[in-house]
Amino acid sequence: MAEITITDDIAACQRVRKIVFVDEQGIALAEDLDGMDDQATHLLATDNGTPIGTARVLEKGSTGKIGRLAVLKPYRGHGIGAAIMRAALDDLAARPHITEARLGAQIDAIAFYEALGFTPEGDEFLDAGLPHQEMVRPL
Repeated sequence: MAEITITDDIAACQRVRKIVFVDEQGIALAEDLDGMDDQATHLLATDNGTPIGTARVLEKGSTGKIGRLAVLKPYRGHGIGAAIMRAALDDLAARPHITEARLGAQIDAIAFYEALGFTPEGDEFLDAGLPHQEMVRPL
């Protein structure tokens, strides 16, 4: 099973994101590199030291915004994304001033996030040219 840690190795997280978002999904690199990485808490999943998945957490008032969840293709379907999300939720729950978690889910991932306790909210929107749905979960 992958090891998931909070990391300062933003470059490793960005490499995973580039493979998933830019190379696979065709998102412009400038869309992924939005200037917010220095303000975020980063989670990194590794397999024997090799980066295989990531997510980041940003704070906005009493909300924790989880984003940039990415798992390399060979490792998908093994619960790594869910483990990263649980680690992100645990990190947010440990911050007393944070009362909810939010994220923008790609439409085909809504069921994945619902299984983690998130509820869709509002209308579908485009992010980086892909349809997304805002989702929320109380902590």
